[in-house]
Amino acid sequence: MRSFPAFLLAGLSLGSILGISDVAQAEPSPIPVRVVCAEAAWCNVAAQIGGADVQTQALLATPGVDPHDLTPSPSMARAMAGATIAVVNGATYDDWALPFAASAPGKIVVAGVAGWQPGDNPHLFLDPEAVGKVAHVFADMLSHQPGISASAVTGRLEAFLKELDGVKARLAAMKAQHATVPVAAVEPVGETLLRDAGLDVVDENFALAIMNHAEPSPRDVAQVDTMIDGRKVRMLITNPAIHSPQIDRLVDRAHAAGLPIVAIGETLPPGQSWQGWVYGILQTVGQALGDGGH
Repeated sequence: MRSFPAFLLAGLSLGSILGISDVAQAEPSPIPVRVVCAEAAWCNVAAQIGGADVQTQALLATPGVDPHDLTPSPSMARAMAGATIAVVNGATYDDWALPFAASAPGKIVVAGVAGWQPGDNPHLFLDPEAVGKVAHVFADMLSHQPGISASAVTGRLEAFLKELDGVKARLAAMKAQHATVPVAAVEPVGETLLRDAGLDVVDENFALAIMNHAEPSPRDVAQVDTMIDGRKVRMLITNPAIHSPQIDRLVDRAHAAGLPIVAIGETLPPGQSWQGWVYGILQTVGQALGDGGH
């Protein structure tokens, strides 16, 4: 066996002796950026833009949970505090998560990015304009993380924005076909999305009262009852996460009047993309309007 002088061995690595590149041997595997979101919808957007560069975790991923009523757990606080990038909806929707995100190196509060004002609809994850703004902000924040390829992030962002443009085109087509369609809603989840599709929630005061866990005024109750009984609205929009005798009464009236009842939840269904979720909502709404959802 051939031997090497000690002074030569001192300057050689085992890799160079065996013919293995030191550069390839020393190159570490990239560690995904940890992204924690209050809602699953925001984490799905982040995952589409981040690809393999991110590892996402949503605090609220179970359908049927009302974030307004949520009592956060210590594990939720720990999860978000350990994030590199934290995403919170804000807008009074999940303000309980804001303190958890305070220590994250990167923080996105959607309400601030979207320009939300008190009184605006807080369900920003069903607002295509807000989603587009957050996508841009998240991509920029991710691109500045160590070891992340900015060009790769830009490519995935452009792919997502193309999907978003498809959603907007579908909304515009629905609005052109149906103009302003009056609908009643038990709670204003997705109201911005519905308006973009040409629907007008005509019992907004009633819906806002239910969302805020307040008792609707007798006038508002009488108004929505009259609209449903007289079929002056095309459908009743419900939220599966909200239950009350007041809502049950409206559902019964809608059934009696023969009105379609369309459920729109506020949690991204497991296994669906954000755009797939929205397309599903629009298809259901379209079917209720009699256009087959196409």
